Amino acid sequence: MAIVDLFCFLLFNHLVLILCAGYGYGHQGCPHSFSCGHLGHFHYPFTKAERPDCGLLPIQDCDKPLSPTKFIQLEKNGTQFVLTGITQQDGISISDEDLHKRLQNNICDTLNNDYSLPSHSPLYSFHIKYNVTLFRCKHGLKKKPPPHYFNHSCPGYGYNNIYYDSLAIPDNHEAHDLFSSCSVLKLPKKDRTDTIDILSFVSSQMIVEVELSKDCDKCYNLRGGQCRLDSDQKFYCHKEPKNRSKTLELVLGLVTGLCVILLAIVLIGCFICRRKYILSDGQHQSRNADTDLIGPSSNTNPENNRFYYVVPLFSYKELKEATYNFHHTRQLGSGGFGTVYYGKLRDGREVAIKRLYEHNCRRVEQFMNEVHILTRLRHTNLVSLYGCTSHRSRELLLVYEHVPNGTVACHLHGDFARPRSIPWNIRMKIAIETASAVSYLHASDIIHRDVKTKNILLTQSFSVKVADFGLSRLFPSDVTHVSTAPLGTPGYLDPEYHQCYQLTNKSDVYSFGVVLIELISSKLAIDMSRHRDEIKLSNLAIKKIQQSAFSELVDPSLGFDSDSEVKRMMISVAELAFQCLQRDRDLRPSMDEVWKVLMRIESGKDMPEHLDEEHLSPPSLPSPDWDENGLLRKMMVQPSPKGVTDKWHSESTASNASA
Repeated sequence: MAIVDLFCFLLFNHLVLILCAGYGYGHQGCPHSFSCGHLGHFHYPFTKAERPDCGLLPIQDCDKPLSPTKFIQLEKNGTQFVLTGITQQDGISISDEDLHKRLQNNICDTLNNDYSLPSHSPLYSFHIKYNVTLFRCKHGLKKKPPPHYFNHSCPGYGYNNIYYDSLAIPDNHEAHDLFSSCSVLKLPKKDRTDTIDILSFVSSQMIVEVELSKDCDKCYNLRGGQCRLDSDQKFYCHKEPKNRSKTLELVLGLVTGLCVILLAIVLIGCFICRRKYILSDGQHQSRNADTDLIGPSSNTNPENNRFYYVVPLFSYKELKEATYNFHHTRQLGSGGFGTVYYGKLRDGREVAIKRLYEHNCRRVEQFMNEVHILTRLRHTNLVSLYGCTSHRSRELLLVYEHVPNGTVACHLHGDFARPRSIPWNIRMKIAIETASAVSYLHASDIIHRDVKTKNILLTQSFSVKVADFGLSRLFPSDVTHVSTAPLGTPGYLDPEYHQCYQLTNKSDVYSFGVVLIELISSKLAIDMSRHRDEIKLSNLAIKKIQQSAFSELVDPSLGFDSDSEVKRMMISVAELAFQCLQRDRDLRPSMDEVWKVLMRIESGKDMPEHLDEEHLSPPSLPSPDWDENGLLRKMMVQPSPKGVTDKWHSESTASNASA
């Protein structure tokens, strides 16, 4: 270990020497980044128009606060685009004013020509991140397109119809075969294509990703030069010639670097002596600690055994190849602890790879926690862990099964959201399977701590896979709660947990109550556009249920007003969610009770004539008389929320006592 530390120290000081020696040979006084008004900070290859030598893509009027509009040219003497923003992944958002005018004046004339950015330069390339493919057909098609293809007629412009896919399926080979006789047109888009109004999604605003060529990237980042083209448009790396002042700076840098190295040698000697003392004094304790870190299945280095907590180990190199070097197009999502990428392993398995953030000081703890928990679990509605890298790997990576159909949140509020996309029977299935998975976690002494629709993945058949155990905690059997800082997601956090920092399995019950309300209402858990008292969906739901205003809470497209059976189930689920959302955790049911009640609601056995036939715990919620005033009549006797929960609490307590 001392040799590794010595090598790291020498490497560090060698880099210091190189940096000092090369001072003055950087980017010729160009700033690393610069501010451009309200748009934020930019860096190479962007530059201000006043400093064209500092970059490749000049931005005009950055230093003019009275000029709110900033312009950028993507090629020399080319079209000026309005610059509207910058993205996190070396991209920019721009607007083509000429395209906007042409779209507004005559859409058919605009669609007569393919839209493209300036041709790629040997120094960099452009890519429009979001675009739509249109098929321009002069004649009728031999085969009728599927119903999810829309068309727009443009007679008199050399083509009769324009077809496009409302589902926007990528790499659709069926479309290319069907429209083989048609020309292909690509335009930027700003929204889903599920409408016959082309102007609603074709846009003159676009997200453009800029990527440097390999030669240019090496020239700027490694050699400190500027990317240039000669008269034959061939690449070369330009560097300022040496002069006397730079030679003096070089000598001073070398002397400074040598002094630093001499000082480092002295520090290394002291460090090695102290290291030997620590190792000799605490060798036994260190060996035991290392064994605990590796895990119960091994007493040696996990990289040699290829297993870690009885989970296969993957090499960093293999996972890097599986994700195309963690390319941004493979990104599935991101959260508080890391980013998830789609990958394909060498054996053909499709996987989701979580890459933990390097700047997160708790990354090793979270990594160990998630591996330790997932190796204990086997449930059809929990996402499976295929393996991971070693905790000593270059990066901490977790490899899960890939669940291809997005999350419940995505279908309710995101890219897949559309009216009636998830019918009520599927939502009921999602609720039951999620409750079953969380109930299993609680039976395994595990609290999830972040139950939400974004952590409920869906298969192609809409089966549930509960994911993201990064915040989970093993729950000791000899305590009533775990005191911890309030982690989780706003809108789903248990209010008692947030106030007292006391974590119980009833915190998951509260979060699941919010999920139930999302399923019946299709509303966001947090929505700043709602009234101040209704920003949190839980507050809105409690208010509407107390007022028996179910029609103002539920999603009308699910059949609440047209299907009596759906109405019965939605009211019963709303009442169950009301129990889960009680501020006093003792008034909430357990997840096992919630799961059993959902099963009875689906089967119809929560109706009055079936209540004596079942002996499941807990008893069914009071069922409405099949009209929206049912709950209101029950609550007139005891108008407070406690009146609704007393029956549940007393019967559940009696049931537990008898058990």
